[in-house]
Amino acid sequence: MNVLAGSIMILAMPCALAQAAPSAKPSGATPAAEAPAAPCEACHGAHGEGMAAAHVPRIAGQSADYLKKQLDNYADGTRDSPVMTNFAKALSDKQRIKYAMLYSSMPMPQSPQPKSLSAVQFARGHQLAFQGDERVRVQACNSCHGPDGVGVLHAAPYLAGQSADYIASALKSFQQGTRKNDAGELMRSVAKQLNDADVIAVSGYFAQVNLSTK
Repeated sequence: MNVLAGSIMILAMPCALAQAAPSAKPSGATPAAEAPAAPCEACHGAHGEGMAAAHVPRIAGQSADYLKKQLDNYADGTRDSPVMTNFAKALSDKQRIKYAMLYSSMPMPQSPQPKSLSAVQFARGHQLAFQGDERVRVQACNSCHGPDGVGVLHAAPYLAGQSADYIASALKSFQQGTRKNDAGELMRSVAKQLNDADVIAVSGYFAQVNLSTK
């Protein structure tokens, strides 16, 4: 989308792919050595599955470039989070590459989040994902995030199966301008066009996408 592209998280913001994009290591990086991921596991889980109830996103299978950028942005203050900022600042550049590569190499979670939308809300979420809405100048989310939000390598993170609460919180932060690490302010300009009902609809839609059937 331009509705959620990039992070999100997560979200900064172009071609559509027929399947989930493969993970990739940051340019110039060498394979990371196997190392304990305990600092990340505490919140993101041992397999990068995240914690929906705590608005912690899934990071397994996200591209290494995207994950490294988020860690860099937390460390330099471009993206703000009391927890992640302190964690990222304590890591060296090589350690950020290591953790980014570690989680990008993990399988993307295939299970969708629990259904939470009415039929009308789901239809609106599907519209925003596949068609956008010219009336409010919002392009389709899939135009940046790939078919059904499966992600586009080097361009945009996957949204499919992410926590609806996390996606909604990311959109809200772009709307309010508290998150500013989207390239060209793309996510901020799109998120500001969405009302509260749209945020709920599109966030819930992507949370319910079941990649195992694709």
